[in-house]
Amino acid sequence: MTIRKNLIVLACGLLVIAFVAAGCGFVDPTEVRNQQTTEENLKAGATGGTKPFLNGVVEAYANSVEDIAYFTDTVSDNFDNIATFISPEADKPRKIIPLDLTLNGGGGPYFEVQEFRALAQFVIDVVLPNDVEATNQQRAELLFYLGMSNLISAENFVGVPIIEGGAVINEGARLDLAISDFESSLAFSSDADFATRIHISLARAYRLKGNASRAAAEANLALAGGSTFLFNAQYDAANNTNAGYTFAVARSLFDIQPLPRLDYLDPKYTERESPIYTHKREEAFLILAEVELSNGNASAAAGYIGDAIDLAKIRSTVDFFDEDPRHAGNGPLTRPKGGTVKAGSSAPEVAGLIIDRRGNIVTVPTVSGTSLDAATVRAMTNADDLFATLYLARQEIFFFEGRRMSDLGLRLCMMAREIETNPNINEGDFGTVTVVPSWIPANDELDAYSVSGTVTTITHDMNRILAQNKNAVSPFPF
Repeated sequence: MTIRKNLIVLACGLLVIAFVAAGCGFVDPTEVRNQQTTEENLKAGATGGTKPFLNGVVEAYANSVEDIAYFTDTVSDNFDNIATFISPEADKPRKIIPLDLTLNGGGGPYFEVQEFRALAQFVIDVVLPNDVEATNQQRAELLFYLGMSNLISAENFVGVPIIEGGAVINEGARLDLAISDFESSLAFSSDADFATRIHISLARAYRLKGNASRAAAEANLALAGGSTFLFNAQYDAANNTNAGYTFAVARSLFDIQPLPRLDYLDPKYTERESPIYTHKREEAFLILAEVELSNGNASAAAGYIGDAIDLAKIRSTVDFFDEDPRHAGNGPLTRPKGGTVKAGSSAPEVAGLIIDRRGNIVTVPTVSGTSLDAATVRAMTNADDLFATLYLARQEIFFFEGRRMSDLGLRLCMMAREIETNPNINEGDFGTVTVVPSWIPANDELDAYSVSGTVTTITHDMNRILAQNKNAVSPFPF
């Protein structure tokens, strides 16, 4: 029996092929394993039930964040996937289809985000109203997580259904749901840090909606909170390992590599329990910078980018013994020891971006890192240069947090099992085809670079390309 049949369209055989014969109920993300726990029982007497269910929602959030982070950062130009356990098509956005090896799986990013939303909605609809011990703070947290499920979905997927057999809803509709959830949550909490978390969430959602005035207002409210504010998805070594660690560190073939200009940021997650930061003060500065740029205020925008850089520079780092031999001449991963990196053929050479690993201790950022210099950025006046710098700052500061693909304008299709089991969805319909903007290069060229002597040159300076297409790239009008 399921606890909420109408929450999500995820049917038979989602986990692996071997599960298909087990039937639809086997993979229902809201299936009740305890036969004594039914929807009727929860409605009749759910006293104390909110607390453990909230813990489950928190874990579902962590699962969604980690899966979005490692998959979409590979789809973007952040990582080059040579031969890992994920889809070989992840580096080729135009080849990502609903049957994709990773996307069409029970542990994949689409499944995890849909499951996350289903569980949060169930607890709000069924458990919370029947739990006399439920607190306002618990209600606030649940509404926050429901909002995040909608926001993460909108950032990464073209369109999804949110009820069983339901119609596909677009990005804007999911952003509206997220905004409503976040705004509702504020009424149930008096905690200052929680309010800051909500204001950053709202600024992020209003930015994507293209509402510059509301995005700026929420960003400023967030800045009124803690001066080093952070909030993260939680992991632990025993029960829920950060998949980013497994993906980028705990591997024997060293078959995943960051873009050379981002080498100094890797590995971001050095322990199985490393947190993934999903909310940080830097984002408020970067949103305000984009608003000011869209309003033609280059000086103000430069100042806000500089503020984000200043904060990123004081964030924590960790020393890590790295055995990765990525500079040892191992085929397509070859790059010079040290040397300089050019963001594109006409870009200047920048030193210090490639770390000498091969059994050395490296120092890497664990929260935010950036190669940018605040003073240099504050002196910039050209709008296109500032736009490219803003998106480079976002790329570096949100590295391996599942944000870059969205900034590039890419949106993923839904999984095949969704199409096969929903009578309202057919192949080729809205939401079933990955959206790849015209400025994204062909095949796997997002990750392409060349090496000549001690100089590594990135084939496509994507931040400069984004600046050239800023009218379509930014959610705000330019």
